[in-house]
Amino acid sequence: MPNQFEFETLLLIGATSGIGEEMARQYHAAGKKVIISGRRIERLNRVKSELPGAEAIQMDIQALDSIPNAIGQAFDQFPSIDAIIIVAGQQNYYNFNSGQPPLVPGKGAPNTSDINSEITTNLTGPIILTREIIKYASSGPRGSKPFTLAYVTSGLAYVPVPIFPIYCASKAALHYFIVSMRAQLVDTKIRLVEIVPPYVQTELDSHHQDVVHAAMGKNTPPGQEVGDYVASVLQGMGKTDEDGKPPTLVAEGFPLIMANAWVNAFGPLAKNFGLKL
Repeated sequence: MPNQFEFETLLLIGATSGIGEEMARQYHAAGKKVIISGRRIERLNRVKSELPGAEAIQMDIQALDSIPNAIGQAFDQFPSIDAIIIVAGQQNYYNFNSGQPPLVPGKGAPNTSDINSEITTNLTGPIILTREIIKYASSGPRGSKPFTLAYVTSGLAYVPVPIFPIYCASKAALHYFIVSMRAQLVDTKIRLVEIVPPYVQTELDSHHQDVVHAAMGKNTPPGQEVGDYVASVLQGMGKTDEDGKPPTLVAEGFPLIMANAWVNAFGPLAKNFGLKL
């Protein structure tokens, strides 16, 4: 059966670098109407200029009070939006144990501002975005049409790496938020998708790849090329089951193994709480 949630107009939140930028390029090449957003206006303009017909909206996911207006502006300006992917993310390495030397000089325990910044980007911002997106996606004539809301989490949401304590915790929290929202929206036309990337070569960790190698040694996974990874995401997002229903999870390789292990372990228990994992 055809995909009931095939979308035409996509808003990408966090599309000025890495996975988000590559998604913009590949969805644009696939013929979708693409609207990119991010806080760095010069990067927005650069990406937009390279994608004929694409649109751009400046949006700072850390400016929490500005999110409602930004989402309202997006839907008012582009009422045909029928899919949003939240890609924005922040990853930093820290050592909270003052009794041990940090992996790199100057990177011991984070200050309060560092903690707030990473949690806001990875968790609080996406939660507020979700609240505002649901208002528009479920109201009026739009509420009767299929709408896709996808989030980029991480394989580290399932199995953490100790050098990224805040990143792993915030992505794990986002994963559980998605599970809860999916249950709350089960009777609506909004489908929630969790995109779980492996280690991908992007700007996210370009400034601390040496730290990853120092901490993990021979266990350091090879970083996947971003273009290859995003191509697999587009393929996964387009898959359906025999009833034409789209996936709730897009993952491959080690992240898929971890996600399946989680579903198999906790799926039976989750049913007691009204959840289908």
